[in-house]
Amino acid sequence: MVLKAQRWVNATYGSVPGYNRCAEDGSTGWQTIFSLTRALQVELGITSLSDSFGPTTFARLTAFGSVGQLSPNNNIRTIAEAGLYCKGYTGGDVDGFFGTRTIGGVMSMTQDMGLTPQDTISPKVFKALLTMDAYVLISGGDTYIRQAQQWMNRMFSTRRDFYISPCDGIFSRGVQNNLILAIQYRLGMADGTANGVVGPNTRSGLATQAYIREGRSDPAGSGFVLLFKAALMFNGYDGHWDDALATFDSRITGVTSRFQEFAKLQRTGEGDFDTWMSLLQSTGNPDRAATAMDCALPLTSATVATVKNAGIQYVGRYLSGGTTKILTSSEIALINDAGLSFFPLYQEFGDGPAYFSYGQGGAAGQAAVAKAHELGIPYGTVIYFSVDFDALASEIESLIIPHFRGVSNALRGDGSYAVGVYGTRNVCLKLAESGYATCSFVSDMSTGYSGNMGFRLPENWAFDQIKNTWIGGSQGTAGALEIDRDVASGRDVGVSSVTRPRDYNDAFYTYLIWVEARAQQWWDLNHHDRSTQELTAQYLRIRSGKNDGPGAGTTFGEIDRGFIDYVKTYPGRPDMASLRDPKLFRDTEPEHFGAVYGAVLNHTLDGDRRVVSLQDFGGWGGDLLSTLAQFTNTGLPDADAYEWSAAHIAPDGDVGFFNLSDYLADVDAFVFGTAYNAGDRRRLSEIFRSYYSNPAVSSSRFSQFYTQRFNGDLTVLRAAAKGMFVQTGDDLLDVARALFWQREGGTLAIGLVSDAVFEGVSRAFADVVVARATYS
Repeated sequence: MVLKAQRWVNATYGSVPGYNRCAEDGSTGWQTIFSLTRALQVELGITSLSDSFGPTTFARLTAFGSVGQLSPNNNIRTIAEAGLYCKGYTGGDVDGFFGTRTIGGVMSMTQDMGLTPQDTISPKVFKALLTMDAYVLISGGDTYIRQAQQWMNRMFSTRRDFYISPCDGIFSRGVQNNLILAIQYRLGMADGTANGVVGPNTRSGLATQAYIREGRSDPAGSGFVLLFKAALMFNGYDGHWDDALATFDSRITGVTSRFQEFAKLQRTGEGDFDTWMSLLQSTGNPDRAATAMDCALPLTSATVATVKNAGIQYVGRYLSGGTTKILTSSEIALINDAGLSFFPLYQEFGDGPAYFSYGQGGAAGQAAVAKAHELGIPYGTVIYFSVDFDALASEIESLIIPHFRGVSNALRGDGSYAVGVYGTRNVCLKLAESGYATCSFVSDMSTGYSGNMGFRLPENWAFDQIKNTWIGGSQGTAGALEIDRDVASGRDVGVSSVTRPRDYNDAFYTYLIWVEARAQQWWDLNHHDRSTQELTAQYLRIRSGKNDGPGAGTTFGEIDRGFIDYVKTYPGRPDMASLRDPKLFRDTEPEHFGAVYGAVLNHTLDGDRRVVSLQDFGGWGGDLLSTLAQFTNTGLPDADAYEWSAAHIAPDGDVGFFNLSDYLADVDAFVFGTAYNAGDRRRLSEIFRSYYSNPAVSSSRFSQFYTQRFNGDLTVLRAAAKGMFVQTGDDLLDVARALFWQREGGTLAIGLVSDAVFEGVSRAFADVVVARATYS
């Protein structure tokens, strides 16, 4: 008979513009329902056809009236008979006769809906007819839930916006919407005001009118007890229904207490505001107590204090997800030193179905494991992999589950970490059922997601994300932080300590990674004049107000002022930190590095390495000129130039204009910048981390500086050093050099400086370079 219905609707409407033919296979499905819906619209005089049985279709049908044996339109009666067969009820001969058999089908269906059996099809029943909703118990359904669904239809379907609920024993989005509507009606809301959404008026009504406790009864079933019982059942609690027993008894008190314990509410056993909210929408009361949070920006000493003062115990932070979110060892130290724990999250994109597949899941698992090992995250920790979109049921089955199979295989292969999932309730439930997620971090804050409506909180939930907010003040307040508030169940206690030894430079890496994130964002905004590496170095260069005077742009490169302003106004900047050489135990100066790095990127070296250029002047050459000027101002004899300079060029002590911190910055900027010019596009944070990882690797950059700039040749080195004082023919270099003659209130007359002084200072520099390059 379904096949007959399909053939009839195609034959009758196949030539109508906007009609879509359904398959003639005898199988009920949405395609057939959509064809019948479009056919009805044709008969109602609608010319713009749609698969949706929307307000226009409903209004036209309401004007037409209930459909029965005496209805004037034979085709509408036939569409109704076809719909009955698609629902599993008899529809006569699908000929519009609407005889005894059809009426019997209508009466059976309306009785299954919980209504008084009807012999005609009202507009609301017709709308329900053209859906895939079931009105009999289906596989996996619960008998008591079905009885509650029937009761709601019976009690509230006469209200304007309450449409027929399925009666299949399954909690679903439509059932949740109707439950909220029913509560709004009980709160006294008029048609047109009640909308199935838990808004301010509904929250106010729940707080002031709907409080119920043991001993409370519904007079003639008109109060809140049965609705509360239905809400408990829909969320997987109670398991008993009898609409004649509308009393809040001791059994309901016990069931309520168990739900409150599960949802981490205050265990009162009463139908209070927080309990109602947790039963009705995914966030529950978003302002209830919460001891966990997650955030996208790295924490600083100020914001960690804010977090602790807010009563937070667990902090969700990202192992990756671009440099904006990335967790670092120094941040871990801040979190753990404050007595807090963190739970690691992994997200690279993940905000749409295209990202998910078995192969990409495996790659994500391997990347997360590598990062977790790098940070020293201990064995057994749960890593939460993100599904950051409203995945449909079909997408969960075809994409998300295979993706997490890949994640799971990668983590099991390593044997160190457990798989968690961040996603909607439906995503978390399906992954828990499949065995691919140990714990769930539920994105309940997205209350409008289909995956959060009509689904219970998963049994394995560890964190429940309920509200985006600011703590410690509003945006712009010192120490204020934007977070997502999360309720913690206690199933995951997070990481309170790591196995990786602390590195003094962790804080600098965190700071640098944050600046790099801003550089990448600036680049993504179509600012392509400078590389992200150069932008990062520019911010380091002038972050303290240095290296930005007259002529600085000529030497170090012109500053991108828009980028600097962008960084300065961006929230969440980590604490400023220093960088310490792991062998010499001296701090380099990031400002000096940033300036010299700009000079290396903006100027080239001569093929003859004895010849100096603005690149040299921007680094070691300028520092050497400062040394020359400083010596001439001492008034010492020319013969002392070598000995004095040897003691003042990159000395172990902090003396002179050319101190060890400057030399470290000169060397790093030259080596890293030369690598960039040769095609190395790694971030500066990665390069610093590689060279500062241990003393042996750290020492190699000094020999690289000697080899790459001076060909590893002492003669070339001495010639270049002296050339910084005496080389002519380069107007820009002459102008730049003139800026360095005045030091400490004295004036250096270059023509009065003897060659012996030039020789002594340049020879001292050459010996320092060679000594540092060969020091082990």
